[in-house]
Formats: sequence, C-alpha cells, structure tokens
Amino acid sequence: MHFFVYFIFSIMLICIQTALLPNFPRLFAQYDLFIPFVVYLTLFRSSIGILPVILISGCLMDLLSGGHVGVYIITYLLILICFRTTTVYFHFNNSVLFQIVVILSVLLENLIFGMVISLQTVSFNLSIYAAGIVAVQLIWALISSPLVYHLFDYLFNEIDKLITGGLREKV
Repeated sequence: MHFFVYFIFSIMLICIQTALLPNFPRLFAQYDLFIPFVVYLTLFRSSIGILPVILISGCLMDLLSGGHVGVYIITYLLILICFRTTTVYFHFNNSVLFQIVVILSVLLENLIFGMVISLQTVSFNLSIYAAGIVAVQLIWALISSPLVYHLFDYLFNEIDKLITGGLREKV
C-alpha cells in the first residue's frame, strides 16, 4: 500500500516539476523537487516499495523532462545507493541530516549533468552562468529542505496512521 502512496506522490511532484517550474526558470533554476522526496524515502522509510518508485519515477522524469536519457534515473539510484545507510553512521537531528543529504544530492545531480554534457561535447567548459544555476539550486535546497522535511514527516506519518491503524512503517 505504501508503494501506491509513494507512486502517486511522485507523479504529483513530476507534474509540478515538468509543467509548472519551467515557467519560472530564473526563480527556481530548475531545482529538482524530486530530490528531497528521494532523500526522504532513502533516509526515513523502509526499503519496501522504494526501488520501484525511484526506477519508474526516474524513467518518467527522463522521458518528460527533455533532458539526456538516463540522467535522472542514475541520479536517483546513486542517491539511494550512497545514502541508504547514512542514518546508521550519522546521528544528527533528522532535519539536519536531511538538509545535508539534500544539498549533497543537488551537487551530485549537477555533477552528473556536467559529466554527461562534457562527454557529449567532448570538452569541459566551466561557465559563470552554470555556476549561478548551481548556486541558486543550492540556495533552494538550503532554504526549502527543513520545510520539506517537516511536511513529508507529518504527511507520511498521517498516511501511516491511516494505512496501518497507527503502526508506523519500520525503517
């Protein structure tokens, strides 16, 4: 049942990401709204149902975004692989850990985008415009991640109460 909740929520985020945010390119600089969702699922939810949601949503983002094929799915899978056991090793406050991992994930996504573009053009060019886009994305990640964490935590805990009758999903 959790799989369907995650999947419906991911479809809503993908619709917002691909339909609404491109209308405000300077404001959001294509900040990937799906990264905080993947990070939350990776850090704070059980592994049951997460991998199919990430795979399907990554494929949908690749298809609908108009970007390079496979970039989003690789990014989301790397986030899952790199940060799945983070809560075992680091004992920060959950919102602080979430914020750190979101910022690192935004950097990881931009690194992957840069590598794909460099491989396609067979050259490596640093530009001030690209650095500005990354800076805006990092600012959005810094500002929005505590709010998004509390929103996700409240929302998914309430959904857990509805689905399981008060038994929280075990991480």
